[in-house]
Amino acid sequence: MLKFFLCLKYLRKKKIVLLSIAAVALSSALLVTVASLFTGFIIAINTSASETMGDIVLEPPTRFGRYDEFIQQIAQSDKIDSASVVLYSNGLLLLGKGNVRAVSIWGIDPAARDRVTGMKSSLLRQKDSDLEPTFDCNGSKYGSFIGIGLLDEPNQLTDEYDMEKAVTAIGKKVVLTMAITASDDQEQIPKKSVAQLTIADIIFTGIHDIDRRFIFLPIDKLTAKLYPDRPGEKFADIVHIKCAQGQDPAELLDLVRAVWSDFASNKLNWRWSYIKQTRIITAVQKQSQYVAELKKQMGMLMLIFGIISAACILLIFCIFYMIVMTKLKDIAIIKAVGSGAGKITLIFIMFGLCVGIIGSVIGLLIGYIITVNINTVEQWIRILFGLKLWSSSVYIFNKIPNQFDWYWAVWVLVAAVVASALGALIPAIIAARTKPVKILRYE
Repeated sequence: MLKFFLCLKYLRKKKIVLLSIAAVALSSALLVTVASLFTGFIIAINTSASETMGDIVLEPPTRFGRYDEFIQQIAQSDKIDSASVVLYSNGLLLLGKGNVRAVSIWGIDPAARDRVTGMKSSLLRQKDSDLEPTFDCNGSKYGSFIGIGLLDEPNQLTDEYDMEKAVTAIGKKVVLTMAITASDDQEQIPKKSVAQLTIADIIFTGIHDIDRRFIFLPIDKLTAKLYPDRPGEKFADIVHIKCAQGQDPAELLDLVRAVWSDFASNKLNWRWSYIKQTRIITAVQKQSQYVAELKKQMGMLMLIFGIISAACILLIFCIFYMIVMTKLKDIAIIKAVGSGAGKITLIFIMFGLCVGIIGSVIGLLIGYIITVNINTVEQWIRILFGLKLWSSSVYIFNKIPNQFDWYWAVWVLVAAVVASALGALIPAIIAARTKPVKILRYE
């Protein structure tokens, strides 16, 4: 009981202890905020991969036909929820006089893609509809979804698009020019294909690259444009697959690979050596190289800030040493009435632990508040100092990921408490070695 009493007394009476608590709090807040922001960014990348590509991505070495038969075959498994395909190309999009943009073109089935990726939630016009997404717009033959970044630039200060202005573009006509390869007797001749499209909807994913560069068309219409001499045939470049609820995508790769091998061998008549070149991975694995680099950067920053924060140990040592030197008489009296060296050591170790616990809890609270409100903090920095810290064109996403990382929070708390105890260790040993007779001989 005496040990707790003295700890509380020193915490209340010694104002300089507040400096130790503040140092631990600021260091803890710094570390947990950095860890949370990096972890949130990594989670956002993996989530965006799933929202863009489903759970599993199948990329054959070349464009293939009869994709509808493969989708039917893969959907027979109760472990697979749905699948959709993509036929891609490149082209030039004429939005208005003098306004031409280079675009990536994806031919898709919007209903199938929505089942795999939840695409409808990104559409400005149809996201609240109870019906499946469609390219139909005023009876147009060629409807399209256009990324919002193709129509307008985001505000340089807020990094936000004018949604009302973007919606007014729905129903307007645009012209798409593509290069195709047509057969002419013995040779393949590149030709230009031009299509007048109607903007059926605007797509806003919050992922800068997609919003600024992509246009989506009905896959059958794009196929007819790319293969005018092969009517009725179906072609695709990529298959995106969504697993059934509760299934681990990594555990279903062998299943997808087996179905694809059977399909490519029996339906496409591909050789086994060619089939093996097909890349079948999870959407998360597809981002693994980029995520690995982010984790390296996160580890380096945590190491640097951890070394800087280790100065708390030195600060706590200095403050506790001063306390010991000014409280030698109290320590001598305690030892004179029968307390051993171990109890004296424990008093100051507990003192250090209290400083670490209080400081780290305050630091985690500060870190939590900063992390979950990081976009508001960034906005106020922009307003007060005119400094734009986050841009979707640089950091991919239009908002800063603001998920608090409780895993790192626990480790930071433990490290802060241990560091505080270490800082108090040497002063505690000095206090324990105090000889009452030398201190009290003149009292």
